[in-house]
Amino acid sequence: MTKIIVVEDEEKEKLKTQSIISPFLFKYEEPIKLLFFNKCDDGLLKEIEDLSERKIYILDICLKSKITGINIALKIRENDWDSEIIFLTNHTSYEQKVYNNVLKVFKFIEKFDDMEKRLSDCLNLILSKKVDNKVFKYRNNQINLRIYMKDILYICRDKDERKLIIKTTKNVFKINMTFSEVLKELDSRFKKTHRSCIVNTDRVSRYDWKNGKILLDNNEEISLLSKKYKEEVV
Repeated sequence: MTKIIVVEDEEKEKLKTQSIISPFLFKYEEPIKLLFFNKCDDGLLKEIEDLSERKIYILDICLKSKITGINIALKIRENDWDSEIIFLTNHTSYEQKVYNNVLKVFKFIEKFDDMEKRLSDCLNLILSKKVDNKVFKYRNNQINLRIYMKDILYICRDKDERKLIIKTTKNVFKINMTFSEVLKELDSRFKKTHRSCIVNTDRVSRYDWKNGKILLDNNEEISLLSKKYKEEVV
């Protein structure tokens, strides 16, 4: 699912933005959900913290609250580098401030300058782009996990607790599954490199078979590489 999240506190502008977005809700095979917020409240923060779904943020810069659209974008980028951010404003003077302060902005759109066409063009570009949104799901009585597969670095065994550890770009999770069970839920990018490790091969920078080490794209090095699995990995 893709969520289009609009932060706008003027009712007239909200309805205008909604009319532009509505035709896209059923245009693509992937489900699309539209959410509106008029300020940075707990509901919006919860959406920002949830990285389990693809998101497009459409932010009005000037809000009545103290937290502006730029402030919200900075909060998004603290943890989320994948979601697209589009700014809407009536003030062209903010454009340089946006690009100076917020990294990876998809578009800055003036509301008075052919907004309908420009916003529609942006949504067409974003939604027609193929994305890697495959999710690993795990649920038990205590937790309900949804992790983007592309964010998983590797999965190894915790010998003390007899659980599997999922190491992602930002977090560490522990689950009660076997390697065989996990592999059934993952796609072909995941390979067993050691009897105690499954690695996301897309996240590997280098295999050091001589020393039994793997260098990952975040510069982390793990000693969980066995020649026994070389034929399967390469």
